[in-house]
Amino acid sequence: MEAVQEVPQGGDVRFNVKQQVAQTLIAAMEKGDTPWQRPWDVQSGSSLNPKNPTTGNAYRGVNRILLAIAGTGYGSNLWLTYQQAAAKGWQVRKGQKGTMIVKVVDFERNRAGVEGRPAAANEGGSAVGSKEAEQEPAMGKALRRYWVFNAEQIEGMPQPEAKPERDFEPVERAEAVMQALIEKTGLMVIHGGSKACYVPAHDEIRLPPKNAFHSAYDLWATKLHEAAHSTMAEHRLNRTEAYAKRWGDSAYALEELTAEIASAILASETGVPMSQDPKHVQSHASYLRCWIKAIQNDPQAVFTAAKNADRICEYLLGLVQQRMVIEPHKEWIEEYEATPMARRA
Repeated sequence: MEAVQEVPQGGDVRFNVKQQVAQTLIAAMEKGDTPWQRPWDVQSGSSLNPKNPTTGNAYRGVNRILLAIAGTGYGSNLWLTYQQAAAKGWQVRKGQKGTMIVKVVDFERNRAGVEGRPAAANEGGSAVGSKEAEQEPAMGKALRRYWVFNAEQIEGMPQPEAKPERDFEPVERAEAVMQALIEKTGLMVIHGGSKACYVPAHDEIRLPPKNAFHSAYDLWATKLHEAAHSTMAEHRLNRTEAYAKRWGDSAYALEELTAEIASAILASETGVPMSQDPKHVQSHASYLRCWIKAIQNDPQAVFTAAKNADRICEYLLGLVQQRMVIEPHKEWIEEYEATPMARRA
């Protein structure tokens, strides 16, 4: 039930698993069931913050997206394997279906160099039948599939207590992300006109007037989406090189998917209330056609977008933490920077 690896005869395990992940995401897009499409508030804000209760680790990258898609019907954000549950004396309920996640693992290549087939080894650990010069096994990496279960699928597992009400206004926390980005990196944010975009040449975000947005979610999802785009700048995360290797619609689709995933994660992290308007889903139609085509052509795009979205969120939320640390001392720092000693330094 756990840690099953596909090794097709003569095939590449990494390619097959990537295709399976890509098809999972494409199917969710077509049903309007990805975290950034849902026009409702996910229970407990758990969808985009999945964790493993036995390790204490949060799921990241593409696993965050896979569990967010699967977590629609659950109020818990806790996921663990069958064996992890059994080790605690808990039991997965009969008939429950696991959710696939993936992990990069090391493996030995066989003498023919075929990936996904561990080489036979003797007691000394070297490949059987290899020459003296080839005793050290060639190591490779592959994606391995695991299945996890939500806490609500498991009997005997203590259910987490309901989270207390937030002691902050969600929009204020989202505002803190933008303010930190502006203050720490010099980004300009301009309201006016009829388009929302990030302009690299001027390092500025342009947005329509606030009253042009239909809801707080629409406003902040758009702001956070464009904030994600702004991290491509050299003095932020310098992400331009990764996209320079692609071109045309493929590069555009990957960047848009990355920014949309990051926006959804940031909205969840900062508590921005989700839109209640079903038109929110429909508004993504043109995006989805482009994304689905890109993912079908290159399943690796899912992994790249998810990984980059994680990096973007960690970076932007990190700026907020830095700002919070400095804020109580801001007046003293400004006074010091105005002194002759600071100017000489």
